[in-house]
Parts: sequence; C-alpha cells; structure tokens
Amino acid sequence: MKLQDIQGSYDLVVSLGAWCGPALHSKRHDLRRHSLPFDWVQSPNLTEVNRLLRNGFQGFMELENMVEKDILAHFVDEGNAVFQEGETEPARAHFIHDSRYKIDSVHDFPMIVNQDWTAQYPLYKEKLNTRIQRFFAQIAQSQSTLFIRYEWLNANYENTAELQAILSGLTKGKVTILLMEQLEGLKGIREVEWGLDGVSLVQVPRQEPSNHEIWDQVLEGISLAK
Repeated sequence: MKLQDIQGSYDLVVSLGAWCGPALHSKRHDLRRHSLPFDWVQSPNLTEVNRLLRNGFQGFMELENMVEKDILAHFVDEGNAVFQEGETEPARAHFIHDSRYKIDSVHDFPMIVNQDWTAQYPLYKEKLNTRIQRFFAQIAQSQSTLFIRYEWLNANYENTAELQAILSGLTKGKVTILLMEQLEGLKGIREVEWGLDGVSLVQVPRQEPSNHEIWDQVLEGISLAK
C-alpha cells in the first residue's frame, strides 16, 4: 500500500513504538485521545512486541523482571516534559528495563531523593493495567484502526505479517499498519511496495527521527472519526 492508500478517517489510531515518536506526532495531529501501553516506552524488537501481544501482555513489567539501567532518562507526563520548580532541565527519571520482553520504561519513574524507584511501582502498575485494558477494549470496538510502528531496526516482512495477523485477531474491524523504517543518509521519505495488503512501508531519515516535516508528510490526510 502507498501512503495515499491509507489516508482517510479512522475510529482509532494506535502507536506500537518503537519509541515515543508515533504517540507524540499522533497527538500533534489530533489523532489520539488516550494513552496506550506502547506510547511512552522503548520497544526496539518487533519480535518481542509480537510475543507480548500474543501473550495478552501477561507478565509485562512485573517487578521481578524489571531492572534499573544507568542510562539518562527524563520524567514525562502524557508526552510533556516535567520540570522541577526553578529548574530549566527536565526532571530526571529512572531507566527501567523489562528483561522478559526487552522493553524499557524511560519516562514513568521520576527520581526522588532518598527514594528507591520501586516505591512508585504500585501506582505505575495500576496506570499500566488501565492502559492495557483500554488498548484491548478500544481495538475490539473499533471498525477501523491505524497502527503506527516506527522501526529502529530493519523492517522485516515476516515479523510484520505476523503482527498483522495478531492484530486482526483482536478486532472484527479493518486493520491498517503504517510501518516507518529508518534509513541512513535518506533525504525526505521513500515509499516501499511490499505487496502486503493493509501495510504501508515508508522509509524515513535516520538522522531526523523527530522532524516535523517528515511526520507531517507521513500523516497527511489521516484523521480520527468524530
């Protein structure tokens, strides 16, 4: 499918990672109403995303599988950086890795003096469960859903076909996938015809993941049904 083929109105637009970009730019284009489980995490491996979806999120972000990594992260609330009073830099957050599904929470656990990140876990888990329940409920009810997946790694036909099959099993509605693949040295966007019905593959510049003009091109003509 080409980009022009996915233009139109959808009941639901869903980010599937691999980072916050799809959620942030969907929000900028008024294409999202609620936070869902892949919006504010790093999920670099589509094979793991597929496994997580097949498992119905079972065992996702369970405390025994979570470990802190010494990597810079910032506290973000619904895509908006949070600043401490009097500070000009965003508040720091703990970088937490889910070893079972190889997915990272990078915005959910603000650093609080003399407090371990696990003290915030119950509230986080409650919020995550709400997002997971919302994810399944909204997809099941939607008559037309656009899923946006941004690939840090090379796009893989078999993994994408598997993703499509999994998502189609969650709803009786129409499933469309917009797959964005990073490419080094690319200027602008390049459409790739895979011959996979219901999937639009677009290559985008690796060096400019947050370029508004690129995202505006990709999301042009897409809207939410009122």
